[in-house]
Amino acid sequence: MTAVDILVVGAGPAGAATASALARGGARVMVVEAARHPRPKACAEYASPRIREELARLGLPPAAWHPVARPLAGMRLHAGGNRVLISYADRRGPRTAFGVDRRRFDSLLASHATSCGAELREGVRLEGFVDRVATLRTRDGRRERVRVDFLVGADGARSTVARLVGVERPVRFPRRLGLVAHYAAPPDLGDHGEMHVGGGGYVGLAPLPDDEVNVGMALPMTGSGGSAADRFAAALAALPAVARRLGTVERLTPIRGAAPIGHRVSDVAGDGWLLVGDAAGFVDPFTGEGIHRALRSARAAADALLESDDVAGAYRRERRRAFAAKGVLSWLVQATLAVPPVFERAVARLAERPSAARRLGSALGDCAPATSALSPAAMLEVLGP
Repeated sequence: MTAVDILVVGAGPAGAATASALARGGARVMVVEAARHPRPKACAEYASPRIREELARLGLPPAAWHPVARPLAGMRLHAGGNRVLISYADRRGPRTAFGVDRRRFDSLLASHATSCGAELREGVRLEGFVDRVATLRTRDGRRERVRVDFLVGADGARSTVARLVGVERPVRFPRRLGLVAHYAAPPDLGDHGEMHVGGGGYVGLAPLPDDEVNVGMALPMTGSGGSAADRFAAALAALPAVARRLGTVERLTPIRGAAPIGHRVSDVAGDGWLLVGDAAGFVDPFTGEGIHRALRSARAAADALLESDDVAGAYRRERRRAFAAKGVLSWLVQATLAVPPVFERAVARLAERPSAARRLGSALGDCAPATSALSPAAMLEVLGP
């Protein structure tokens, strides 16, 4: 039977980053990935500014990943006839977000993990996990048992690890259908993304390298039926500004999606296992935090695994420190989205108050503490009468 210190399930940003950090720290790491890189990913492909610092900690300077990421000044939010640019700044000044080509970005991170010393096995799924023994299955049906000290679930919103350890929970709110496709970039999109809110959902445009744009949408689970293509077309038609932008350009990829968007778990760590990235739970892609959250949770996981005798406890504590306030802010955004008049009022207020928009953007982009946007004065400035 093969034995490793840590088995990481999933070679997306969370899994590859965890494996890189662990291997750099001297651990014997195996990573299994059901697909083969490069593979398409149903993702908004919009990353907040602080991915730069997390990637640098892994040994990836900007020159290594900038070819697969397009710098963006922020996200222009449209709702109720108003629009406002949500931008970012920290103590050093303005920061850029990034439109990230996930096919190439994920491949780069997976390759970096192997260069750090991790073993990567693609086309391999986790099938079982009992008494710290993982059962793996290849695409041709062969099975292998691997003894592990710790199992890391980095396998996304449909996490097999979360299911096997019994912590997966149903998504009750918000319940949305997510659809994504790439288009040729409209000529007038500029150096920022766009988020158009209406009809009970939203459509985001994230410029990518090589003159492409990610068109991602989150739609109500209930309502009109039809195929994914029908729902996609109906959502574009319901937002004339988006329909006009895309009416003259070509769709380059199939429409991909997932339902419901989001993932819930009752715990993120336990005896011999922990969850990182989307596998550890996420709300919704509206705030564009997924990639940074994946990298930041990977750092917390690697530090706990390498440095603590109480891995689960140390990991839980660091996640609370890193994400608790941001989680409150994200849920507050979801609450306002659920009440369109309130959300539209908030966008109008932000359009009138650039400093409030910058404060909120900086908190959502992880450039300032989330508490800065949660103070009574800050909330009153956005949501008050």
